[in-house]
Amino acid sequence: MTTENKPGTPEFEAWLLARAQKWSDALFTAEIPEELAHVDSGIMAGPRSWADVMPEKTIAEDIAIDKAHKRMHLKVVK
Repeated sequence: MTTENKPGTPEFEAWLLARAQKWSDALFTAEIPEELAHVDSGIMAGPRSWADVMPEKTIAEDIAIDKAHKRMHLKVVK
């Protein structure tokens, strides 16, 4: 985006539409991985790699979520 293409201008709208079209084309023409070929049609979202959701990588995040959930009923009093 250049300085001439500010939000609200026709140039910006054209730039944004072209960018969205390019992203949409890439999204809907992506190859389906072989391990997901048995899944029915539709749009799927998730990590690019199964390794990103393995327990070894998500343990710290899971612990933080559990702690926050356990403290949810408490109020901070100052």
